[in-house]
Amino acid sequence: MKIRANRKYTTIAFYAAAVIAVNVLLIVAMLKIGTIAKLFSTLVGAMSSVIWGLIIAFLMNPIMMGFEKLVRKRIYKKEEHSNVLRAISIIVASLVFLGVVAGLIWIVVPELINSIKEIFKNWGDISDKIQAWVNRLFRSNPQAKKVVLDKFHELTTDFDTLYDRFEPMFDNILSGAWGFVTFVKDFVIGFFVSIYLLFGKEKFIAQLKKLVISVTKKKTCDRIMSLAARINKVFSGFLVGKIIDSMIIGCICFVCLTLMNMPYNLMISVIIGVTNIIPFFGPIIGAVPSTLFMVIVSPQKALILLIFIVILQQFDGNVLGPKILGDSTGLPGFWVLVSILFFGGLWGFPGMVIAVPTFALIYSFTREFVEGRLKRKKLPVDTEYYMADVEHLYKKPEKRKPLTLEELDKIVIPSSDEVNEVNLEKAEEDTDPDDEDDN
Repeated sequence: MKIRANRKYTTIAFYAAAVIAVNVLLIVAMLKIGTIAKLFSTLVGAMSSVIWGLIIAFLMNPIMMGFEKLVRKRIYKKEEHSNVLRAISIIVASLVFLGVVAGLIWIVVPELINSIKEIFKNWGDISDKIQAWVNRLFRSNPQAKKVVLDKFHELTTDFDTLYDRFEPMFDNILSGAWGFVTFVKDFVIGFFVSIYLLFGKEKFIAQLKKLVISVTKKKTCDRIMSLAARINKVFSGFLVGKIIDSMIIGCICFVCLTLMNMPYNLMISVIIGVTNIIPFFGPIIGAVPSTLFMVIVSPQKALILLIFIVILQQFDGNVLGPKILGDSTGLPGFWVLVSILFFGGLWGFPGMVIAVPTFALIYSFTREFVEGRLKRKKLPVDTEYYMADVEHLYKKPEKRKPLTLEELDKIVIPSSDEVNEVNLEKAEEDTDPDDEDDN
């Protein structure tokens, strides 16, 4: 006996099995959340060099493509020797990228070491200056002065006995040193990975397209390609624009601090410029260590520096930033704050950097999905319509009541002759002979 499969019940059984499998996976994931997180962390650690390679390639790609366009447009317009041009472009992009990284290290590290040495060397004088400043500041409030001075004396005692407590911290220092070595190793390997990625960029992208086309239908494939193009546009536009904006802010900060004769002007400018890449919290993160360094030298200059940083960041947020970035994200301020807190809690500083463009994509996809569903239901998409009670959106139009016999008798329907007479009179008015004579 031949058994024929029923497609309807086969489909129902497939979806039922899929739902059960998803529920089982969710339950296992909740019960084994620690193991899954550890496994994920291990996988990310194993792929950290490749991840660094992707990040470095993404940052170097605009430099490489810009150099290639410049050469094609101004110097060598032929399509021949494209591999040679690509190699030269990668070398130029690598030199620019490594130059920026080396420049930051050359500026920050020596300045930081000299600052720490100076603090250790002149700690007695600095302590006397801070105590004198506290005495003047809280002259009218002895109780507050006592609290502040007690805390300061406690800090001073801890600072003086730092070397005595150095030995128990040895393990943590070794762990941090090993973490730094691992970071340098991943960064160096990632740099070489980025060179391979940039050299074969078109081939890798073509292979990904080939894979997507082979396993998806045309409609799904078009959506994936559109999604990838949008992700690239948002991330590249935001990150490149934010880097340019931060470089300008760092240069402005250096010039202004030099004119104000501030110490540590180069290091503070680098800190302000680097932390400015982070939206919203970046100015605060940069202002805290800069002001603390300046407090040790002069509390008055620290106050001036803090006021200057606030003014500079207001200029960046309201004038320079919008001019460079424009509306590249379209993300409201509240969701900017939420995205930075969320992704910063997950991945720290890198999470804060990618938080805004990532959440902007999620926000735009959610908005398009919601608006599409509302249009299918023939409901308005403007948010203003949903600020009041939403019951009016579901009210059905009132049914028209049929006319009664009395109402029908009152309706006067003109005959065809009367309608023709009215039309003739209107036509004669339109062609008035007096008007023709005037013409």
